[in-house]
Amino acid sequence: MSASENNTASRTRILSLEECRALLSLYETMLEVARTQDWEHLTRIETQAAAIRNTALARSPVPPEAENIEELTQLLTRIQRLDHDIRGQTEPAREEARRQLAVEVKDRAVREAYGNVDNSGFTDR
Repeated sequence: MSASENNTASRTRILSLEECRALLSLYETMLEVARTQDWEHLTRIETQAAAIRNTALARSPVPPEAENIEELTQLLTRIQRLDHDIRGQTEPAREEARRQLAVEVKDRAVREAYGNVDNSGFTDR
């Protein structure tokens, strides 16, 4: 990419001001929901945020309006911080889910290899 193309790319936007505001609102809600560990609700809100992002990505980028650059920058910075905070809230639960899944996979592999073993040591094969 030439310097001119890079400069042009840096002056394009994907999200509109309205979309950024909507995303910020969703991210603020997601953080509150993550703090309550309501993972189903969090997933529904994330789906809404993904729809906004996907809609924006489907359009051709356009130059931002000069009067909106500062607000867009502030909104995006706040969204990034919220995303970081949300990940901090969800990571312990994600790690626990990974751990439980690994145990279940191992247990299933043992059952498939050896059958179900009862307390007497006999299998049901």
